[in-house]
Amino acid sequence: MLQVWQRIDGEFPLQYMLCLIEIAADEGLSLSDLATRTQMPLSTVSRIVGALSDHRKKGKSYGLIRVDISATERRRKELSLTPRGRALVGELGEVCPVSG
Repeated sequence: MLQVWQRIDGEFPLQYMLCLIEIAADEGLSLSDLATRTQMPLSTVSRIVGALSDHRKKGKSYGLIRVDISATERRRKELSLTPRGRALVGELGEVCPVSG
């Protein structure tokens, strides 16, 4: 699993992976829902989402998630995986399957 993770970026932070997994588990969740689930401040989650998407102001953007404005609530940002993000999460699942 670590090898897959390091292929993204040798210095890919654990917090980024945590957010990515939460988004994969419940696509369409909001930025504030993600902050609550990860127990991180909204400002931190916002920066992470910027990096995971293509909306980072400084530094590398990963293009793993998409940020969309909700069709029903203009102030709500909904998070989902891009095809690249879905492929990465699928690869991680193959390396470390979840038993249930």
